[in-house]
Amino acid sequence: MKKIIVMVLAAVFFIPTVCSAMDDAYIEELEKLRRRIEELEKKIEQGEKERAEIKEVNKELKDSTHELEAIKETFERVSFGGGITGVIQGTANNDGNPPEYGEVTDGSYSADLEIEADLDEWGIAFIHLEAGDGDNVTDEIGALTGVNADALGEQNDFEVAEVWWEFNLFGYDPLTFTVGKLDPVVYWDGNAVANDETTQFLADIFVNSISVEWPDYTPGLRVGFTPDDRVEINVGILSADSDWEDLFEDVFAIGEVNFKPRFNDLEGNYRFYGWVNGIDHVEWDDINDGRTEDDKNNYGFGLSFDQQLSRDVTLFCRFGFQDDDIAGESYAADEELEAFAIEYSWSVGGQITGERWNRPNDVLALAFGQAILSDDFEEMLKEDGINPEDESHLELYYSIFLNEYLAVSPDFQLIDCMGGDDDADLVYILGVRCQISF
Repeated sequence: MKKIIVMVLAAVFFIPTVCSAMDDAYIEELEKLRRRIEELEKKIEQGEKERAEIKEVNKELKDSTHELEAIKETFERVSFGGGITGVIQGTANNDGNPPEYGEVTDGSYSADLEIEADLDEWGIAFIHLEAGDGDNVTDEIGALTGVNADALGEQNDFEVAEVWWEFNLFGYDPLTFTVGKLDPVVYWDGNAVANDETTQFLADIFVNSISVEWPDYTPGLRVGFTPDDRVEINVGILSADSDWEDLFEDVFAIGEVNFKPRFNDLEGNYRFYGWVNGIDHVEWDDINDGRTEDDKNNYGFGLSFDQQLSRDVTLFCRFGFQDDDIAGESYAADEELEAFAIEYSWSVGGQITGERWNRPNDVLALAFGQAILSDDFEEMLKEDGINPEDESHLELYYSIFLNEYLAVSPDFQLIDCMGGDDDADLVYILGVRCQISF
């Protein structure tokens, strides 16, 4: 009995103690669990926030990617090109020739930047910016033909030389329209080896026909028709005075057909063209009779051929004629006439690439040409005590390509009967051209 009473008393006092201890442990575990849940909730909330931020960043990245793709597509449609040309020339044996500048050494440079944008089915947009400085020796030798067609005079700021839009009407590929400010010699009187003063011959007579009264960069429209790869036709209507006033009053109109045969896979171009310059001109008969009537148009025709003889040899010839009755553009009675000296001109020559001496990019070229005086100009020279004779011009150059971007070209020119004077000394012009292309 005593044992039972002791056990009961023990249970009465021990069990509450144990239960109390168990309650404290349970509560502590619950508190730990609560804190754990709160930590997990915070982590979940933080994770959701981070996921939202990541989603926003991904959206921004996706938008940026679209923008970059749009910019990339735009730049893929735009191409850039251009070059820098520097020329140094000096004269020899020029002491006794008018205007008696003597021996001179001059320089010039030009810079070109070309931007072309592909407008997809709407054609092509193009802009050509040009700057330069220096006349070189052309203005100090008194020749009828310039010796550096790249010399621009004082033009240190970039100017818009060309800006045009070219497109095919109704998607008809053989028929092309070009409208804007154009350079006529890009489309007419071209030549594979004698048409670019920055990389080929420097003298004007070997770049384009000097017996065509070309307008400078000028507003106009050119229509090209290429029925197949053997024939190309170009017709142009341009402003003859190269300004934007009264566009259809003084018009320069020109048409050319280019036959492009291939002989044993060797390329050739045979261009024939005719032109009319609508600026008011005065005739020699009017001048001789003391009149200053100026209602005459100038006109002429020309041809420009080039033909490959082999993979590395190409020959060319060029001929041009203008109306020999035209004395010059209109002038007042108290002004001195800037007389047109040349009735027609011709030139021949060719080039050979350096493949035969393991310099495939180098070019050696030679050309000879003459400016043929009109009969009335010869009479004018005789009245001034000058013995007239046609002016002859020779040029030889060798382009050394140092790499794909840089070429150096020693250049030699010779002028006989300079200015149409048979008694003028034979003049030598030594020069070097440096061309950077990109």
